[in-house]
Order: sequence, then structure tokens, then C-alpha cells
Amino acid sequence: MRKLAVAAFSFGAAIFVSHFILPYDLLLVSSVVAAAFAAAGFFLTGHKRVRFVIAVLSISTAFLWSWSYTTFFVKPYWELHDEIITTEATVTDYPVERQPRGYHVDVSIRQGGLPVTGVRLYYFDEAELSPGDIIEITARFRRTDTTDEGERFDALSSKGVFLSAYISGGINTIGADSGFRYIPKNIAERISVKIDEVYPGDISHFLKALLTGKRDELYKDSSLNASLSASGIVHIVSISGMHISFLMGFLALIIKNKRLFAFYGIPSLLFFMAMTGFTPAVTRAGTMQIFLICAPLFKRESDSVTSLGSALIFLLAANPYSCASVGLQLSFAATLGIILITTSINSAITDSLHGKKALKKKIPRVVINYSSSSISTTIGALIFTLPLTAIHFGYVSLIAPLTNLMTLAVVSLAFPVGLAAALLAFIHPLIGIIVAWPVTIGARYIIFIARSLATVPYSVVYSSNMHIMFWLAYIYIIFISLPVLKARARQYLYPACIAIILLFTIILISHFIPSSNQHAVTVLDVGQGMSVAVTSNEHTMIVDCGSNSLNNAGEIAHEFLMNQGKTSVDLLVITHFHADHVNGVEFLLSRISVSALALPDPEGSFIAEDIIELARKRGTDIIYVTETLSVSLGDTKVFLYPPLGGGDENEHCLSVLTLGDVTALITGDMNSANERSLLRFADLPKLDLLVVGHHGSRHSTSEELLEALAPDIAVIPVGRNSFGHPSPETLERIEQAGAAIYRTDEAGHVTVGGG
Repeated sequence: MRKLAVAAFSFGAAIFVSHFILPYDLLLVSSVVAAAFAAAGFFLTGHKRVRFVIAVLSISTAFLWSWSYTTFFVKPYWELHDEIITTEATVTDYPVERQPRGYHVDVSIRQGGLPVTGVRLYYFDEAELSPGDIIEITARFRRTDTTDEGERFDALSSKGVFLSAYISGGINTIGADSGFRYIPKNIAERISVKIDEVYPGDISHFLKALLTGKRDELYKDSSLNASLSASGIVHIVSISGMHISFLMGFLALIIKNKRLFAFYGIPSLLFFMAMTGFTPAVTRAGTMQIFLICAPLFKRESDSVTSLGSALIFLLAANPYSCASVGLQLSFAATLGIILITTSINSAITDSLHGKKALKKKIPRVVINYSSSSISTTIGALIFTLPLTAIHFGYVSLIAPLTNLMTLAVVSLAFPVGLAAALLAFIHPLIGIIVAWPVTIGARYIIFIARSLATVPYSVVYSSNMHIMFWLAYIYIIFISLPVLKARARQYLYPACIAIILLFTIILISHFIPSSNQHAVTVLDVGQGMSVAVTSNEHTMIVDCGSNSLNNAGEIAHEFLMNQGKTSVDLLVITHFHADHVNGVEFLLSRISVSALALPDPEGSFIAEDIIELARKRGTDIIYVTETLSVSLGDTKVFLYPPLGGGDENEHCLSVLTLGDVTALITGDMNSANERSLLRFADLPKLDLLVVGHHGSRHSTSEELLEALAPDIAVIPVGRNSFGHPSPETLERIEQAGAAIYRTDEAGHVTVGGG
């Protein structure tokens, strides 16, 4: 059994190397070299020889398979890049609404004698589509590794989606495939409908993600998403091995006979995997469970490491690009940590606690065992996932262990009972509602804990903070060294205490020692959008927070503030309600305390309503700017000028002037006509900094404004866009005015002032 694990882990490591490190052109040569290197195994003896040969041959096979898969299955479809073709396609999932408009749906196509491949289809006009529909489309095809649509390449390629397509006409439904493979997706959609029937609207989107993995509605609730991420429990709404274990654990309580459990459990498991789309993380967990279930039936030892390795080799053999899936990497790392570490930690804790007579009398054994199991499982899962989280997402949730401990038991019950309630609703809605009642309470508890702990200062730290990265490196060096040195369980206590002291020291230094930008205006690089941070000693103001790029403006602003030692915002100003100025506001409100929110009259804006509702829940004061408002921000004076135009949203835009160490003007998306109105309305001084309006559009930053205010520096908040921002005309006007030009897409964050 262990030999199979050696083969699987070697194969998996080589697939990872072939995907991220080795160039495609070297894979075939590397395969031959690795196979030849296997001959070195003859210089070894016994088990070492066998395992060495198995490992090296597995590496050779992985390189060969990675090259073959790309050559014969992927590259022929990549040759369709930028081609417009008319073809038939089969819909494989339900459409998902995109923000700010449009839809996407996954389909499969077959060209010539090539195998079927997945395609992510983008279109704008609503269409009634369901899995199994056969459609005819005319579209421009592109490789998914060049997508501009916001999906990570690994999220698409790991599912076998190697092309994206952009509709250049209509979608014609010409038939339907009634095959069995589409039934699980149809049932998953029907379960989603039942979830809406039996659960209240404020938690139904959360429970759809928890129970079925359907997250498109949850994505729209950016504040809840932000809270789940910051509190470290976003994995509970990403169907993974945890959900598989909950499902199988629930079935094991009902079915005690091992043969009956295998008879009913394996089909149920396969059907659930199909419902959730056979994502890499689910497929890994489900395959591993099948190996574990089948081992006793064939009178073989249930070996978790071998089962994990076998599941990995099965998944990568089906699609080597699965290794790029962040979900699979985190799922695999968490499972490996639980297998290798959890038992030792659990034994150390229980032995220590059970040995204390005073504790045994006061705390029931079941409480000690449950607490120990929860703590050890959480630590085991986090050991290998923390570095991956820091690499992929750029942050680490320090509050995650506590959040997981406080919610794990509730999630373990909410998942099977919640799924049962939705299924019982097919019999009668009232039955489903009755069963769903405790799940509703549990879901609200989980959301409450996530929202509460997400706002704890320094609940999240970012990998851009080098002090935190050194701290993480210290932890891993110490706790890798101790097992090598054969340290006893109690000897882990001292470095653990040192690690905690170091962490608090780093946080205190970050918070209390002034940064170099205590009197400064920083235009943040959020892509095609805008967010400006104004700092004055311990006081902070944020003007706008949004982006139309892949960047999360709220997270970028929060990361900047945390790295500056800022745990609260005195004033958050919204110039107007276009998405590229406000779609990160809810995220920011969910992560950090905001004393006051200043905004123009919302005039029925749905975006504004959501922001205002969340701000009120967070205890933030709401200020409607209908006349000139003067605010003191430490040593800096801030003037908020009301909108001076009407009609178009850009004309209904307030502006911000700061007077202090840096005199700066921020006009949002104000056009030239409104700029002239502002010059007549307000007595504006000469500027140190002009935050160029409307991302450098030719309709903003007029000659009159530049001549009247004579800014020394002009910063353009801009990212990759199709609008031609910044326009050559605007750049020429600024140059003629004598201002130094900086662009966030070229310079990153631009800070004026400091010290």
C-alpha cells in the first residue's frame, strides 16, 4: 500500500513541476532523463531500491503524460484562439449572471476528431438554458489562459475548460441531450429552488453555497464574502473534503453495516460529486472516501495516506491541469496535515488534560475529547494551508483558528440536516420548513460569528507585511525542527509562547510606531477605478473604493490601511455611485471600523441602498452632502462640495478638497462643465496634488481647472480599460500646465507628502 503512496505523491509532485516550472518543450526530454535515472536504483538495496525506482518512474510518467495531454488534448483547441466560428455546443451547467451585466455558461464542444473540451461562453441577452441543451452559436474563441473576464486560469483549466467564447449573435437551441449525466445538475438546481422555499431570504444564498456549492448569489453579498474570508471560514461555502466527510459521517450514523454502507454510500457520494460539478477538491475527497470505504470490503488495511495519494493520481491522470486548482491544493494540504499531525496533537492534549485530576472532576470527558479533537483538527488543517493562503490570496487570517473552533460543530450539523430539509421539502414544504428551523438558527450564528470576528483589528494580516512573513517563517522553521530533534510534546510549548509574543510585538509596533506617511495623500492602485487614502497623524479618510478590474478595491484599501497601522477610518467619502468607485465599499465596511460615511443624495440607487444599510448595521454615521461641509481630520482641513450638476451620474458627483501638509483636490468623475461650476462655486487654492478626474477622460481635467489651480502633481487613477483612458488630449493639457504626471497603472500606489 505504501508503495502506491510513493508512486502517487511522486506523480503529483512531477505534474506540479511540469505545470508551474518546466517549460512545455522540455517535458519530453525530462521524461526520458528521469526514466534513465531510474537505473541508479540498482546501486541501492532492499525497500530503498524499490521505492526509488517507483518514485523516479512515476516522475517520468508524469512528465510524459503532462506533455501528451497538452499536445493531443489541449493545444489543438488553443489553435482556435481568436477565431470566429459557428459550431454546436452542449450546455453543461446553468447560466450565471455576471456583474455589472451579462451572463456566462459552461458548454462543451467537439471539433473534428478531437475529444470533447469545455468552453466558458459569455453573452449579454438573457437566454433560457439548462444542462443538456444543444445550441448553435457563432462566437470568437480565446484561450482561457488569456482571459480578461475575471476568472482565474486555474479555476477554468482545472475543470477542463480550455477555451472561452464571446457570442457575436444569438443563441439558437436546436435540441436536447437527455443523458443521465445532466440529471445531477438538474436536481442540484431544483434543490436550490427548495432552499429558497424553506429558508429565509437573508440566509438562503449562504445556504445554497454551503449545501450545493452554488456561490453566484453569495458573490453578490460582498460584505458577507469579506467576513467569511477575513474570519478564515470561507472554505465552508466551497464544497470540499469537509462536506464529503460530513455527508459520509451522517450516512454512517444511519447505516452501521459496512457492506450496506458501501452499497448506498458510494452511489450517494458519486451523485453528490456530480451535483457539485466534479470540481478538483470534491473529486479528490470523494475518490479518497471511496478507497477508504472499499478497503475493508477487500480485507485490506484502510490507509489514509495511500488513499489520499491514490485519489490524487486518479485526478491528475484524468486532467493534469487540475494541479493548478487552488481549491485542490488547499484541500490536499489540509487533508495531509490532518492525517500526519492531528492525531499527535490530539493525543498530547488529551493525555495532558486527562492527567490533571482537578480538570477531570470539573470537565466531563466528552467535553475534553471534543475540544481536543476540534483544536487538533483545526491546527492540523492549518499547518500546510497557511503558506498556500498567503501565496494565493496575499493574506493570512489570524482569527481563523478561533472562528473554526466556534463554528465547526454547527457547520457539521447544518450541512447534513440542511440538505435533508431541502430534500424533505419535495415531499411537502412544511416538513422542510420544520426541519430547516434549527439550521436557520445555526446559519445565522455562523454568519454572526464571521461578521463579528472579521472586524477584530488585525484579524487578517497581509503577506506584503514582511514582518508577518518573517514571523510565519520562524514558526515553520521551529515546528519543522522540533520533530526532527524528537522533542517531547511539552517542549513545543516554549516556542509556541515565543511565537505568540512575537506576533503581538509586531502588531503593537505596526499600530503605535508612526509610519512614514502620517501626513499624506495616497492614490491607491486599484486598477480601472479609484480609491484615495488621506492620512493625518492617527486620522484617516478614504475617498471612493471601487474598481472595474479584477482587483478587489476594498481589499487593496484594507491592506494599505493595515500596513500603515490603521485599524479604523474616520471618514469614508463616496463621490458618486458608479461601480468603479463604490463596489469595494461594502467589503471595506465589513473589514474595518468606519466612523462616518459621507455621500451625495442616493436618488434610489440600489448600490447606495445596500451600502447605507450595511453602514447603519455597522454603527456608521451617515452624512448626506447637500451643501459645503467642512471637516477636521487631525491637522488637515477637509471640504466636501455637493454635486453641482444633474442628470448623468458623473454630473451628480461631489468633490473633496484637503488643506494641510498636502493641498489636494479629488473630483471623482466630474466633467469639464461641472469643473467650471466648481471654480465659480468654491474659492479653491493652488494645488500640490490633483487627482485627475474620470481616469483621464478627455471630458475631464479642463484647461480652465488646470490654469486656475496650477497643480504641481497630477495623479491618474487608471487601469487596463477599453475606454482609451487616459486620453492623449488630457495628458497634453496636464503637461502644458506644468504638472508632473503619475499613473497608478505604471507607478502603483502614488503617495504625495509624508513624514
